[in-house]
Amino acid sequence: MIAPATGAATAWSEELLDGASFRQAEQAARAAGLSLEAWLERAIRRACTGPGETTVLPPGAAAPAYPPQERRARRGGWRFAAALALPLLLVAGFAFLARPPGGAGVRVALPPTPDVTLALPPAAAPATVPGAAEPSDPKDLAAWLEPRARGGDAPAQYRLGTLYALGKGVDKDYARAAPLLRAAAESGLAEAEYDYGVLCENGFGVERDPAQALQWYRKAAAQGNASAALALGYASAKGNGTARDMTEAAQWFRRAAELGLVDAQYNLAFLYEHGEGVAQSAIDAYAWYAIAGARGDAGSRAAAERIAKEFGADQMKAATARVTELQKSLKPGG
Repeated sequence: MIAPATGAATAWSEELLDGASFRQAEQAARAAGLSLEAWLERAIRRACTGPGETTVLPPGAAAPAYPPQERRARRGGWRFAAALALPLLLVAGFAFLARPPGGAGVRVALPPTPDVTLALPPAAAPATVPGAAEPSDPKDLAAWLEPRARGGDAPAQYRLGTLYALGKGVDKDYARAAPLLRAAAESGLAEAEYDYGVLCENGFGVERDPAQALQWYRKAAAQGNASAALALGYASAKGNGTARDMTEAAQWFRRAAELGLVDAQYNLAFLYEHGEGVAQSAIDAYAWYAIAGARGDAGSRAAAERIAKEFGADQMKAATARVTELQKSLKPGG
């Protein structure tokens, strides 16, 4: 999540990416260009020492200062993310395996790049011919999905690729996961388009290619995938695989925000607060912070309260009306 700034500072601080959940931690790690493990280690170190001076955007800007109560809320988020990252990874993987792809899709876990590129092994025939009933055990599920994936079933390709990416029921193997996810992506499955884009952006199982990742993110975003829209916002904001363009970043953050992603709602509020990529508007900043805060994001809630203290009665009335108006723009389920 892009860091807020107070006073004259408008820098974005990588250390303030809000890790209140595994999803948020993963998105923050991707935005920072790090593995999840490396990002969590750095977050814990920085949470223990307070704000540092390393910023994501723009380079050379001073690290922002922010209220003590907001700093305490964000430090708690770091510890929460660190404690829950591994169990949430397991829960996310197993919960997904129990159902066909749908909704926003599973988030692929991205550990450090292996020293040796894994070769794509030949598909092993299952010991027994899979029956019609879908098994619940991941190992049996992999064997059950294998012939279906070879037969061109896109959901089966996507789910089997996810098993290899997560290492559930099979050895973790990004070289094996990548062609399966790509095949599913080429069939037009939005979840696969997004996840294959993640592999391309980070270089797991394929050559690292941020520009190609953007192509897959755009395909997924065109189908309403909120995580892909958020990824495109980060890419435009950082100039990763494309020219840095804060106006375009704001547009992608808005799309993801309207689809219900708290990270995007926070980011868009930050842009409104500081007039980057959009016309500066304290009322719009308050509104998006308030919307994200109402969904449980402590940092957003603190930012909304901070801005509200500067409002007069008329401004507060206008800001409250703006929250109501923006709530109507959220897509169903957002």
